[in-house]
This record gives sequence, structure tokens and C-alpha cells, in this order.
Amino acid sequence: MIPLRPLGLGDVLAGAFTVFRRNARVLLLWSLLLSGVLGLASTVATTLGQRSLQERMLSAIGTGTGTGSGPGSDADAITAGSVTLYILLALGVPFLAFLARGFLVAPVAVDTGQRVLGRRGTFRGLWALLEGRRLSVLWWMLLQLAAGAVIGAVFVAVLIGFFGALGATDTAIGGFFLALLGLGLVFGLLVAFFATRFAFTVPTIALEGRGVFSAAAQSWRLTRGAFWRTFGILLLVQIAFSIVAGIASTPLTLGVSLFSGVFDPLGQTTGRPGGLSAGAVVALVVGSLLTIAVQCITDVLSASVTTFLAIDRRIRTEALDQRIAAHLETGQPADPFAPAQPVAQRPWPQQPQQTWGPPPPPWGPQPPLGRQPQQWGGQQQPPQWDGQQPQPPQWGPSRPDGRG
Repeated sequence: MIPLRPLGLGDVLAGAFTVFRRNARVLLLWSLLLSGVLGLASTVATTLGQRSLQERMLSAIGTGTGTGSGPGSDADAITAGSVTLYILLALGVPFLAFLARGFLVAPVAVDTGQRVLGRRGTFRGLWALLEGRRLSVLWWMLLQLAAGAVIGAVFVAVLIGFFGALGATDTAIGGFFLALLGLGLVFGLLVAFFATRFAFTVPTIALEGRGVFSAAAQSWRLTRGAFWRTFGILLLVQIAFSIVAGIASTPLTLGVSLFSGVFDPLGQTTGRPGGLSAGAVVALVVGSLLTIAVQCITDVLSASVTTFLAIDRRIRTEALDQRIAAHLETGQPADPFAPAQPVAQRPWPQQPQQTWGPPPPPWGPQPPLGRQPQQWGGQQQPPQWDGQQPQPPQWGPSRPDGRG
């Protein structure tokens, strides 16, 4: 349960760890099936493909000229096939892993929403709550990949044109690297901007049931006026989790290097120099499992943090906390996370206005100084005036001659 008020950084992080701790088994199962299996396949396939590419390239170089239709035809064919295989392994498997990790945000967001309402989701329950929303999440992931491909193609085209312009002029190498750094910085900032503005799209689809473009527009509205806060928190979380994942991947790198480079430098167990030995394969798998285990945990926490940030923005702009409180007390609305219209201003309690200085005098005639209003039945009654001037007070008994 989170406090029904705008959330700070501590509330967001504490809520993410609470969600994971109280339903770790279900969330880890989702993460293992979606992120773990494909992540392990991606790591192993990329590593083995890279080694295979190196071996085939060395073999092609050692072959020199071939016996085909022209000189070096065998070497060219081996090189082309190796590069094609490596591209398929390096892009195809990570592509599936990206889709899986992106889809993982949806069940984590649904479980986070249930935890806010004081409920605990099950594996089948989360899958049922995503009915009618799974395809929208998948379409959004494919749309992201298409946008990334377009941005990458534009970057390559600009880079090629930049190289051509530099080749036609005499430009110092220092200016070349500065211009290249500036170009990369511009595209990096562009990607970071759009990634932040659309960061709440998948949680919005999962919690509100919106379509792809409606959820993207909702994410754009929620991040309006809170871009730097959202960007800073997401960047901080990603850096922290990347450091943890990097520490966990250290045994993988050391294990592969030790087994393949120290214990079997001549490739005696593989039959060829430079090949992966059986021990290196075991070290690769064990190290990958350790890395994937940490990655599964960080993926769940990162998705929960993103969901809490989306909920916080809805609390600030749509008074979501009031709908959640009404749902918990009366059961209405039935779905507090359903789409709602933004409020013009949060209805915070108005503080009474404080006046400075003495109160203004009341209107109407005032009694003379020293005379108090009479008491009638415990209530103050204003004195009756007949329009005549009040007589001055008499001091002492009156004298017979009329003198005071």
C-alpha cells in the first residue's frame, strides 16, 4: 500500500521493493519466462557466434586464394556466410529478448496496481487482467523497434553525408572527432527525450486499457511539466541496476577467459586452437545464469518504478488518490485506474486567510466611550438612541441649588 498523496523518490523506490518482496515468486516467474530464458539464449548465442565468426575469419585468411571461379572465392564465401550468421545471431535473438523484456512491464504494472489496492495477484490472475491488452503492448514494442530503425537509418545517412563532406574539404582530425561527438550527442538526446516522454505507455495500456496511440498520448500528457524529474529518476535507477548487473556479469567474463585461455590454450578439448572447451561452455552457462538472475530482479524493479511514477503523475494531475480512496471505502468506482479527465487544479484544502492589523470598525453609530451595551437575557442588545446628545455623567450627589 502506498500513501494516497503525491509520491516522492523514497516512496517510489520503497513501493517498488515492497511490491517485489510481497509477490516475489509470481513476479520472478514472469521475469524468468519472458526475460530470463531469452536473455540466456541471447548471451550464449552471441558469445558462441562471435567465437565462431573469429575462427571462420581466421580460417578464411589462412586459406588465401581458393579453387573457385576466381582468386579468394572460398575466403569470400566463408567471410560472407560468417558475417551473415553473426548478424542473425546478434540481431535476431536480442530482438526477441527486447520484445520479451518490454512485455514484462505489463504484468508487473498490473501487479503493482493490485498491490496499491491491497490485493495480491497470481500468475494466472495477472494474465487474465491483461486480456484485451496484450496485443496492444506487443504492437507498441514493434512500433518502438520501427521508430528505432528509422532513427538509426537517419543517423547512418547523416553520418555518411558528414564523412563525404569532410572528405571533400581539408578538415583537421580534431574537428572531425568533435563534429562526430556532437552528432552522436544530438541523436542521443533525441532518443532520451522520446524514451522519457513515452516511458508510461506500457503501464498505461496495462492499467487503463487504452489503445496504443491513446496510451502514447496519455504518457506524453503525464510527463508534461515533469520531464526532468521523470528522466532523472529513470536514469538513476537504470545506472544503479546496470552497475549491479555489471558486477554480476564479472564471473561470466572471468570464467570464459580462464577456461578458454588458461586451462585449454591450445584447444585440445575442442580439436582446434582458439575454440571453446567444454569447461568454457559450462562457465559461460553458469555465469549467464547468474547474470540473468540479477537481470530478472532488476527488470521487475525497474518496471515497478516506472509504474509508480505513472501513478504519481495521475495522482498529481487526475486526482487518482481520491478515486482509489473512494474505491477502498465504497467500492465505487469499480476500476479506479480507468481513464479519467485531468483536473484543472488539485482540490487541496484551502487555508483560511490571515488578516494583519486590527479588525476594521463595524458600520453604523458607535456607543460613546466608557458605555457598554446592556445585557438582555444573556445577549448583548445595542442601546436605543433617540437622536439627542448624551448627557455628561453626574459626579456625586446633586445640590439643592442645582449646582454640581
